Amino acid sequence: MNIKRRLFVSNLLMIVIPVTVSLAVFFGGLHLYAVVAGLNEYQRSGAEISFVDAIERVRELVEKWRADIGRMADDVGEFNRRYSNDGRLALSVYGKDGKLLILPPPAPPEGVSLIEQALRQKEPVTLFSRTAVHAQTVGDYRVVLRSGYRFRRPSPPQNYKSVMTNGALVSLVCSVFIILITSRFLTQFVFRRIVRAMDTLTYGFRQVRDGNLGFRIDYREKDEFSEVCVAFNEMAGRLLDSVSARQRDEQSRKELIAGISHDLRTPLTSIKAYVEGLEKGVAATPETRERYIDTIKDKTNDLEHIIDTLFLFSKLDAGEFPYRMERVSLGVVAGEVVESLAGEYAARGLDISLSQGAGGALVDIDPAQMRYVMINIFENSVKYKNKERGKMRVALFESGENVALSLTDDGPGVPDKALPRLFDVFYRGDPSRNNPSKGSGLGLAVAAKIVRYFGGSVKAEAAPGSGLSIVMTFPAHGGDGKASGAWTRKKF
Repeated sequence: MNIKRRLFVSNLLMIVIPVTVSLAVFFGGLHLYAVVAGLNEYQRSGAEISFVDAIERVRELVEKWRADIGRMADDVGEFNRRYSNDGRLALSVYGKDGKLLILPPPAPPEGVSLIEQALRQKEPVTLFSRTAVHAQTVGDYRVVLRSGYRFRRPSPPQNYKSVMTNGALVSLVCSVFIILITSRFLTQFVFRRIVRAMDTLTYGFRQVRDGNLGFRIDYREKDEFSEVCVAFNEMAGRLLDSVSARQRDEQSRKELIAGISHDLRTPLTSIKAYVEGLEKGVAATPETRERYIDTIKDKTNDLEHIIDTLFLFSKLDAGEFPYRMERVSLGVVAGEVVESLAGEYAARGLDISLSQGAGGALVDIDPAQMRYVMINIFENSVKYKNKERGKMRVALFESGENVALSLTDDGPGVPDKALPRLFDVFYRGDPSRNNPSKGSGLGLAVAAKIVRYFGGSVKAEAAPGSGLSIVMTFPAHGGDGKASGAWTRKKF
């Protein structure tokens, strides 16, 4: 039973039970007090046998006398001794001439006329006036039963009013006592479960306050508090996830600082060494000086790339990057990127091909940033390829109500345990980071943030045989079923 129903039942019972019990106790106690005080005699009225019952008794006697008339006098005397001690019932026998043969107590004046009427008839008759008369014939005799002879009501005792007042007060006190006990019981009936639930919740909050975020409330009652306990468990779960995410962010921040420091220090050290070589005349020939200057330019470009990528990552992380979202065909965007960059990357030893199986599915993206994402993945494949010519296959396919874009190369791939961490900030397969030309480890992290901003998801998978596959999935918004051609942009 839930709390609302218990409260309704309790409120109803707190009215019905006290009223019923108090009335029963009041009137029952009043009657008991009257009996104890000796007032029952005053309250008793009427004969020990009613007039109707007396008629039945007379009929039984008449049947008996028809068989044995000699018992009439004795039976009449016995009847009068038994029921006429207060003059309320009397049985008489009259002869044919109306003469009274068996004498009962004298009849009151108002009963004489009824008796005379009853004697003039032969059939059984019952007459009522201020008194009552019943007459029956047996043989030569007329049997008459009358009531109301010298009827009087006993006078009440002199202290009747005070006695009844005291009885009423005692009954009232008992009723109040019963009401208090009933209210106490009903209050416990309702609030016992509420207090128990509140104690459980209080204990749970103290556990969370003390840092035990893994604590969960096991509350099995089916009432309003069950929803509160479910909400508490969800809150504790979210707090645990938040703290865990904060710890992961803290660890990522430490790795970010360590990684950026290392990646900046390496080209700076090289630049400093080559500048000193130029200053001290180590580069004695024009060819050597030109080589030193080209190296310094390359290292400066590396520094610029790291700083630009870090700046872009910080903008994305702060949510301040200015996206230009449009509803476009993902196949068309991917086709334009591949078409414009295939020649450049072919010259660098990476052959890019495109296959489409998603038609003209539309997605909400920023085409320029989508180009940046694909270029980042192409650059990783160029840097990590272990063959003279590598291959990159770009494919589109439908995935339920989504459209997916996969970029798969045939490079060395990465260990399975490293796949989930490829999109972490500054993560690189080379923990020692001895080869700065392999990148800073920010590129895939930036690409993942962009894809997630588009409402999509990204994951890394091991390609069949060898290599790495980056799969990006976006919510689809229909399309015209065409895989090529210009698209209609819907700006936001």
